[in-house]
Amino acid sequence: MNAIRRRCGFTLVELLVVASIFAMLFGMIALGARPNARGQVRLAAQQLASVLLATQTRALGSGAGAGLIFESSGVGNRQCITIFNGDIPPYLEGTATGMPPATLSATTAAVTVTPTNGAAADLQNGYRIQFYKKGQNAQPAGAWMGFTPPGTVTLRTLDGQTDKNTIWPRPAGGTSMDVRVACYPTPSTAALVLPKTAAVDLRFSGVGDNPATTWGTLANKGNIGLVFDTVGGLDTLMQQVTSAPALRTIQPYQPTSPLFLFVVSRSELNDAAINTLASEQSLWVVVHHQTGRVTVSSNLPQNGTSATAVNLA
Repeated sequence: MNAIRRRCGFTLVELLVVASIFAMLFGMIALGARPNARGQVRLAAQQLASVLLATQTRALGSGAGAGLIFESSGVGNRQCITIFNGDIPPYLEGTATGMPPATLSATTAAVTVTPTNGAAADLQNGYRIQFYKKGQNAQPAGAWMGFTPPGTVTLRTLDGQTDKNTIWPRPAGGTSMDVRVACYPTPSTAALVLPKTAAVDLRFSGVGDNPATTWGTLANKGNIGLVFDTVGGLDTLMQQVTSAPALRTIQPYQPTSPLFLFVVSRSELNDAAINTLASEQSLWVVVHHQTGRVTVSSNLPQNGTSATAVNLA
């Protein structure tokens, strides 16, 4: 009786079939793991909105508020990928002489500030000053005024102060007044690093509908500071936050209209042939200036190079 021959192993056809199945499975896995540009932009916008809301929450009830610093990068400092928490220093308290200026219609005044809770060198980071008087001949705190180190006081023209509606402080007895000086925030820990395929397009981010104005675009203005006040509204926007004092030529500004942050695909942003305003996958993160409410809105594609039509839409 002939012995039955047992077949061991697999035929070439069987091996090819199994290999084909594995190839299809690996292809499906690789396709699913590949970052989707539209999804990454949406994820970045949602993460940015969450960080803004968390910062606003930290500001509520805090005497100094809470802030973020947007690190600008790329050609022309036109994009932001990393956002830092901003440490807001306590007010510099002290005394000042030199008020009021000789001409009451002046828009600037030279004062000598002597800090009592810090060093004179700390004044290099000051950006606004408030005058008042303690003790005998007490005077309530006046409006915040602009401050340029080491001792130039200016009207905050971007916030509407003029020589017609603003009165220079005058000491009630003596020649000195008490002051407090607000200082620029300093970056601390990273609050957010955007997904690797997304960025904030600073060219079309800003306040208002006209990118040609001082705050209509945030590009090429150094690192940008944003501070929420103690009731959750937008208190201050700042340019050149971490730069040398000599570069801080634009007064920090209290927004009177919403802040727009334009989240885009990083590859589209870096492609000179592509207009990110015309992209359907771009998104707007909008911060209301009074309430601090944060919303994420779709982009209305348009072929111009101005954000005016998009913001108005």
